[in-house]
Amino acid sequence: MSIENQNDNEIDNGPDWQEDRRLKAWRLKGEGWSQRQIANELGVTEGAVSQWIKRARDGGIESLRSRHRRSRSRGLSEKQLIHMAECLEFGAKAFGFPDDNWDKDRFLWLLENKFGVDLASVDSYFA
Repeated sequence: MSIENQNDNEIDNGPDWQEDRRLKAWRLKGEGWSQRQIANELGVTEGAVSQWIKRARDGGIESLRSRHRRSRSRGLSEKQLIHMAECLEFGAKAFGFPDDNWDKDRFLWLLENKFGVDLASVDSYFA
């Protein structure tokens, strides 16, 4: 169900209800609502609204859409670990970065974009 088809006072509790809430926040911001008003309307913190608005400004409305996890495991398989080592050997430049150095942010990008790791649970990789 898209946000446009919903009653303005309701957020569907279907599988993408969180996405609908983020999209509604973006729409309300576009209508001139303050972040505080949006937070009160949606029952979330101003901080959450602020993050959603920043994400949409930086990455477009698509960045507010749900990312369906490609991997449910808490770690990489042996095959994936071997592939990860190969990717690291290629260097960061092979993945579009300006140089071959790997830092934490680039490594996390690789985990998310090449291996489908949900970064919300990334702490389990470093525990």
